[in-house]
Amino acid sequence: MIENRKEEHIRIAEQKEVTSSHNYWDDITLVHRAIPEIDFDEIKTSVVFLNKKLNYPMIISSMTGGTELAKKINRNLAAAAEKFGIGMGLGSMRVAVEKKELEETFSVINDYKVPMKIANIGAPQLLKQGKPAFTNKQIDEVFNLIEADFLAIHFNFLQEMVQPEGDRNAKGILKRLSEVAASYPVIAKETGNGFSHKDALNLIDSGVKAIDVGGLGGTSFAAIEYYRAEKVNDKEKMRSGLTFWDWGIPSPASIIECRGKVPVIGSGGLRNGLDLAKALSIGAQIGGFARSFLSGADKGMEELESNISMTIRELKVAMLLTGSKKPMDLKKARSLITGKLKDWVYND
Repeated sequence: MIENRKEEHIRIAEQKEVTSSHNYWDDITLVHRAIPEIDFDEIKTSVVFLNKKLNYPMIISSMTGGTELAKKINRNLAAAAEKFGIGMGLGSMRVAVEKKELEETFSVINDYKVPMKIANIGAPQLLKQGKPAFTNKQIDEVFNLIEADFLAIHFNFLQEMVQPEGDRNAKGILKRLSEVAASYPVIAKETGNGFSHKDALNLIDSGVKAIDVGGLGGTSFAAIEYYRAEKVNDKEKMRSGLTFWDWGIPSPASIIECRGKVPVIGSGGLRNGLDLAKALSIGAQIGGFARSFLSGADKGMEELESNISMTIRELKVAMLLTGSKKPMDLKKARSLITGKLKDWVYND
């Protein structure tokens, strides 16, 4: 059942229109510098994120695992992460705990020298649902399976509410998060709906090392669950998927809400290097790419590597045209916020 769901998620994300109705990165404009006084070939792109050196300020965000198709995708993504010297997260590893025969669909990442590896479990699984909550031993199994540097705990309560087999209990999650964060270097991650400023304060109090905003603007899991419900003619879940298709805090707004006391990963709808530059300019330390790399990872290495190479070049072009010699210089670049995002940023 879980394997089928995971493969359904992959295929729907590849084949259907599952993005939110508006991409809020389009509401940010970086101001052009006609005289940048920078040599393109001397631009530095490396960053240190939570004591991990990355050649570029980006990671491959958590996507998948648990099926043979996912194993192929994760192998290609890991190979690309090694080649480009960037971090990589894996999809929810709950299935690896429940079905040991599927561990390799995640542990394939260990075949490559990925400079920053992120294990991943869901916040709902930290609580008792229809089955017992994850134990410390199970969390340890997940973390050690891929020799992880960090443990992502993903918050996907909207998705749980709109999928037929979703978990319903969120009571007590901050207490449990604090317990886990006391033993593991935790990155709190949203899955398409963003974190608010109040969320960020609660996460910081709970001891997380970083926040991956995963905001509105990219893949909508409510949309994915709409198509799953449509397939079995579940009208109630179809309606929920449509109703909450565009629910959440836009990715750029969530970066602004969360920036400050811990490093922020800007993710949710990043399509290219210019979007990445925009994320860095408003407060993210690095950016996370997911769906924009998925189809290439499914097809093979050539398309995936080409996509990443073009993304890197676009980032460097944006850096040149804003007079930014290194990624953190983008924070000094002038930017304009317009459109729907302006209402979020200035009317909160």
